[in-house]
Amino acid sequence: MADAETTPDLDVEVVDALPTVVPSHLPGELQDLLDAAREYADAATAPNTVKAYQSDWRGFTAWCAQHRLQPLPADSMTVALYLTAMAKNGRKVTTIRRHTAAIARAHRDNGHPNPMWDPTAALVLEGIARTHRSAPKKKVALLRDPMVQLIDRIETDTPAGLRDRALLLLGFALGLRRSELVQILIEDLSPNADGLTIRLATSKTDQTGHGHEFLLPYAEPGRPCPVRAIRAWLDHTGLTHGPLIRRLHRNGIPGEALSPQSVALIVKRRAKAAGLNPADFAGHSLRAGFATQASRDGHRTEQITDVTRHRDRRTLDGYVRAGKGAEDVARVL
Repeated sequence: MADAETTPDLDVEVVDALPTVVPSHLPGELQDLLDAAREYADAATAPNTVKAYQSDWRGFTAWCAQHRLQPLPADSMTVALYLTAMAKNGRKVTTIRRHTAAIARAHRDNGHPNPMWDPTAALVLEGIARTHRSAPKKKVALLRDPMVQLIDRIETDTPAGLRDRALLLLGFALGLRRSELVQILIEDLSPNADGLTIRLATSKTDQTGHGHEFLLPYAEPGRPCPVRAIRAWLDHTGLTHGPLIRRLHRNGIPGEALSPQSVALIVKRRAKAAGLNPADFAGHSLRAGFATQASRDGHRTEQITDVTRHRDRRTLDGYVRAGKGAEDVARVL
């Protein structure tokens, strides 16, 4: 194993996605192209993934500093010991795998071979996965009746209440991921006679920007209506552009876009206020609730995946059973 003394900088970041394998002096035109190529390469990885990689890389370099080991380039045994330490500390297998991806990215971007290519680290990771594998703990799907229960308990005369009503109803009605909910812009909304057309610019399964359009219809009389909830939120705040779902300052003034993690906290808080167990719910409960409710209402799997945009229909198997076939999936409320 390499000693940390040979590496003066233990805080190296995950840097440019293009290795520095080009000549140091390029004509101006080619240098401009290289700069543009780096921008495209940076765009290939979602911002949240980049942040996670940077955090994971800092964790690895800090651990190496503590044990006087060299993080870059790291040898396979150093990585194997780090993965073992994570496993012994109870870190999830998915988290450990993400750390290996961050380590691989840092080595690639700095012109070094991936230490995970060596059998030592690869075998340790495989052993950790086999030893600590467990079925994922799925949160409860938030179905129509408990959703109505939540909505009925939310105040309609405060900014937080209006925002949370819009957030919950929109996320449930379109089966959105929490990351998708918080990226919707007001400019993505187009009113029409039937309700709203909402354009989702990118998503987990569409990172290339093709986008997806939803028709969100008005709810039937007497039912909670996501379209009217969105309008009430916008009318109250006077917002005309920028993020639709936002964090609120103490004075109730909207700030920047809400974080995906905050969506989960809002779901839990509103579930508790409605007399439900908050531990049963998370941000994904909205998406799971839409798919499950639509299936129970008789909608076919292919109709549901048209809305949820699952690339593999088998992904729904964990919480959906085949339906009988129906129309207008967006009216699950």
